[in-house]
Amino acid sequence: MSDKLPERRTLRPNSLGVAAIVFLIIATVAPLGGAISALPLTFGLGTGGGTPLAFAIVAAVLIIFTFGYIAMSRHITSAGGFYVYIGKGLGQRMARAAGYVAFISYNVFQIALWGVFGFFGNVFTSMTFGFEVPWILWVLIGILVMGLLGYFDINVSSRVLAVAVILEVAIIFAMNIAILVQGGAEGINFRSFTIAEFSAGTPAIGLMFALLLFIGFEATAIYAEEAREPRRTIPRAAIISVLVIAVFYMFTSWALALAWGVSESGAIAIADLGGFTLGAAAMYLGEWSVPVMMILFVFSTFATNLGFHNAIARYQFSLARDGWAPRALAKVHPKHQSPFIASITQTVIAAIVLAAEVVLLVVNWDVQTDGAGGVVPYLPWLLLAAAVAGFAWSTGGRRPAWLDESAPDTRDTVKDEVAS
Repeated sequence: MSDKLPERRTLRPNSLGVAAIVFLIIATVAPLGGAISALPLTFGLGTGGGTPLAFAIVAAVLIIFTFGYIAMSRHITSAGGFYVYIGKGLGQRMARAAGYVAFISYNVFQIALWGVFGFFGNVFTSMTFGFEVPWILWVLIGILVMGLLGYFDINVSSRVLAVAVILEVAIIFAMNIAILVQGGAEGINFRSFTIAEFSAGTPAIGLMFALLLFIGFEATAIYAEEAREPRRTIPRAAIISVLVIAVFYMFTSWALALAWGVSESGAIAIADLGGFTLGAAAMYLGEWSVPVMMILFVFSTFATNLGFHNAIARYQFSLARDGWAPRALAKVHPKHQSPFIASITQTVIAAIVLAAEVVLLVVNWDVQTDGAGGVVPYLPWLLLAAAVAGFAWSTGGRRPAWLDESAPDTRDTVKDEVAS
């Protein structure tokens, strides 16, 4: 491996600080989208009123997990994300497999989200203006805007996503505070954090859904090549991201449990998944909040897709730079230093697949696009956990990097197999 990649083969260095990376990660996680769509499932099918404790447990596990790859982050600054880390601990064959799995899974997950974006975009125009447009029109416009943002400097995307994160977190926190001020259905209590409430439902399913709501936090590693002082920036951004996501969902699920009554919240959620969060907002914050949340939900879904787009483009770029994908994908824009060919390619892939989906729907084929996306959080995470152990063994149990700030920085970069 070379110590330094030629400038034309690297993304723009020193572009992203801790705050910018945290915004990129939180936007990918989509807090508002998760609170409206997936969080009710955690209540209804999983842990009911004990859902806040489920998020606390998942957060604790992920923080321990995060410290593992923090230990490796000072040795690696690459846009390849987890697969480069896996290669460091388990070898290049395993890394290549993990890179392909992540690339395919992220693509499938993002394409499924475009369907959600189109559906709720249509709901928004119908609710606000009284007319409907084909959902695919919303999707194609969204993909075009996403492609343009991905073409430019990563800071352009980070600013757009920062706005999305601030607005969607603000409206949910306003609802949470309104619930607390009004005392909820039964007064303020902390029963949601007890083992009794947590175990009253189906803890395994609750933990699974809670984990799914953290999808996207692992993308922190993808931005190492573009981070300022990656040795410090990436670990801090990773820990802050996990903590912010955890606090958001713990606070929101606690407020929603109080809004409907801790013991009854699970049954209410399963009876009306779509109205669980929006109904609480209308009841405690006011009817005006529902259309505002719907608008921000559409924005949040777009922000999530943009976050995944950036991740996919960087996976393609890094795989190509390692010689594991077409070499053209490793080209860097001379001005913006973005992976612009990889970004354009991912944009075209999304547009073609969704256009094909429309054709299949016209001929009455049943289209399913979300199953493979479930691979995203599990297989790469498990492989990375094994890679951390392998890396620690290969380095002879040296003092962890996050505890040894004075140690020399010996980070490796990914190899550049392309001569030109």
